Amino acid sequence: MSKVFYIPGEPTAIDYALELASGEFVTNWTRETLDQLAQRHPGVVIGEEDSFIEQQEQALSSHPEEITEAEYHAAMSGPWPPLVWQLGEGVESFKGMEAVVGNVVVIYARKGSRYWRFRGVATLPHPLIVQKIHHH
Repeated sequence: MSKVFYIPGEPTAIDYALELASGEFVTNWTRETLDQLAQRHPGVVIGEEDSFIEQQEQALSSHPEEITEAEYHAAMSGPWPPLVWQLGEGVESFKGMEAVVGNVVVIYARKGSRYWRFRGVATLPHPLIVQKIHHH
């Protein structure tokens, strides 16, 4: 799993972390240490990429809103094919191709004759999509 430099609560990471032979981590692009980076980005931390994605999901995702069957099918047959289409636990979901910001996309879900749309990270797994719509 990769490490990233980011500011908690910010929607985008500053850079991926590169581990030097000494064991010190620096930014991938500019080879800055955490201390050097903190001068330009107060509050910067280094953490696991999955932790960053989790906090990014919390910062950028939206609550599922119910939409019509027509809106759902229009999104599915839009100008771009769905990014990821999945079926499981009685729920069908797909992710729109266009990024809203960073790696956030519009996610669509259907259960029976009910349809939803919300923003979420492109890597959001299907079981978490199912969980999100079951809470609504």
